[in-house]
Amino acid sequence: MKKILILSAVLATVIASCDKVRNAYPKNPVSTTLDWSLYPDGDSAHYVSQGLWPAFAANTNTQRNVLIEDFTGHQCVNCPASTANMEQLIATNPDHIYGLAIHAGPTGLTGFQITSAEYPTVLYCDAGIEIGKHFGQAIPGSTFLGNPAFCVNRTKASNQFTSNAGAAIANKTATCLASPIRINIQAVTNYFPSTRGLFLHTEVDKVDASITSDLAVIVCLVEDSLVAPQLVPTSMDPDGKDDVYVHRDILRGCIDGRTFGRVLTASDLGTNGKYVVSYSYKLPDQYNADNMKLYIYVIDKTTEEIYQVIEKHLL
Repeated sequence: MKKILILSAVLATVIASCDKVRNAYPKNPVSTTLDWSLYPDGDSAHYVSQGLWPAFAANTNTQRNVLIEDFTGHQCVNCPASTANMEQLIATNPDHIYGLAIHAGPTGLTGFQITSAEYPTVLYCDAGIEIGKHFGQAIPGSTFLGNPAFCVNRTKASNQFTSNAGAAIANKTATCLASPIRINIQAVTNYFPSTRGLFLHTEVDKVDASITSDLAVIVCLVEDSLVAPQLVPTSMDPDGKDDVYVHRDILRGCIDGRTFGRVLTASDLGTNGKYVVSYSYKLPDQYNADNMKLYIYVIDKTTEEIYQVIEKHLL
């Protein structure tokens, strides 16, 4: 299991070099709950003195973003066309619509996701299997019965979280994009190649004070792209197999191991009234840092709706 250590701190002011960060200094930045061995200098005081610990300026964003979860499989013949439809939708607003390929079915790992001699690449992960089972089995009356299927900010239509590609996800996406922002997120990442260590600092602003449900923050590790075989219709390839298919935005796990999030509590509140959570994480050796990114999103623990999502690249 990937090692992750989390810090929730009340941040004062800090020195940082980011377009959303002001020059300032934390009164008590040192914590034993982050893995400082992942910082090449191995010392939290040095990390702070180099301006790596951020103090966030006011988040002026007013646009809600959208996460489309694509339940797919490399041996699912109908999945490429549906994924292509989703990608066309994303292309209409790429700064605010993100796709996430979850290689799982409603029962978790199915024949569409398993590996074989022809399809040897492992594209599934434990987190994805958990999510698939949740929306396929744990939700009463779920019509998520197989791949492909999509969630859009985990909002419902006709009392269902999952939808088919096409108008169904387009309509959900348009509704989410047009809705008032209720949660804002900003984040700073610091990645150190020599240790493969990642430090992530996040700030969550509950813009809508009327939200009374628990909120949870989720941080997904996402592989940007990977060339690997995909079963396709013969209309796409006469052999029914595309050996150089580009798989995009592949879920590889949650960096803290919490698939359904870390609940934000009063202890996470900073002096400015916003939630602050920091993480340290060692990137597994099989991944190239320049091909990896994070999706950071906040969900309502009662309704499961994703209120906001942002993307941060490691490099």
